Amino acid sequence: MKLSLGSFLYEIVFNEKCPICNKKSYWKVSPFCEICWSSIKPLNLNLFIKEDFSNEFWKYVDSLSCFAAYDGILKEAINIFKYQKIKRIGKLLGKLLVDISPKELDILVPVPLHPKKLKTREFNQSAILAKEISNSLRIPLSLTILKKIKDNPPQVSLKASERKLNVKDVYSVSKDIKNLKIGLVDDVITTGATLAECAKVLKRAGAKEVHAITVAKTV
Repeated sequence: MKLSLGSFLYEIVFNEKCPICNKKSYWKVSPFCEICWSSIKPLNLNLFIKEDFSNEFWKYVDSLSCFAAYDGILKEAINIFKYQKIKRIGKLLGKLLVDISPKELDILVPVPLHPKKLKTREFNQSAILAKEISNSLRIPLSLTILKKIKDNPPQVSLKASERKLNVKDVYSVSKDIKNLKIGLVDDVITTGATLAECAKVLKRAGAKEVHAITVAKTV
């Protein structure tokens, strides 16, 4: 099979293996192979119901857009992105969000990391996702409007009943956001505690609407 110029150059320079199946990666979705990446399917709407989240969540969050279930290949891709620090995976994941993101937004705001955590991880995965949406839809992006002011324990280590308390009073708003329609971007939503707390802080600071956007939803 004749290779395109991009594929030919990619194989010469990188010659990568897919981190999931160890087959040859495909240049358009590197470091993954085409089969693994194409296996990621949009979320079945039957798996997403409003009752999955609390009334308080919907009090502050005007809409929630999730691309797929946090499972299988997508789950592995997100974890490789975050914990193996392969930042370019974030661009691929961000592209998945472009079609599902509300178009009538004034600004995109990623869920922030505490400076200590950011120094350890070296990048904010939510910011990379938001940047891809911003570039594709020409929606302004701010990395400074929402700040994390307390270094709380990771949500993943806590029970569902503990998550709401864990994120209480850990975020603050640093700029005027009155009457703005905000796209709040994160990688995964589980109980919704983090997004609800961020949305609450944004709404109390004057945001008109807060629309949550995530790559995946636990099911």
